[in-house]
Amino acid sequence: MNGAREFASIFRSGQYGRLYLASGSHARGKTFHIYVLPRDEKAIENANNGPLNTNAVEVYGITGGQPGWTETYGWLKQGPWQQDFYKLVAARKAEVEAQLKDEEKRKAEIIKSRKERDEELLRNY
Repeated sequence: MNGAREFASIFRSGQYGRLYLASGSHARGKTFHIYVLPRDEKAIENANNGPLNTNAVEVYGITGGQPGWTETYGWLKQGPWQQDFYKLVAARKAEVEAQLKDEEKRKAEIIKSRKERDEELLRNY
């Protein structure tokens, strides 16, 4: 959904420092929520939903629309966690880009290898 797709596509649900990111989806699109956990507290995992920790505070989630149909996502609370999250986003995007480059390189090597194999086979006919 609006404001969730980009983040839900690059993060899996889980704890990232003091942030718990909940990536999910429903019939109409992606969902994404961010919770701040108390200092030194481990998240109690809850599949694609928020953590089961009773002290966690949701800071990013549904800001409008009809949940399940037209919801929009955004920051529910402003604070230093926003900078921490955007650092995670930048690092994850760099990681994804590096993985894509590695995959492209691997595919190019396979194509080159197959071409060389074919040329060798035809030369030795």
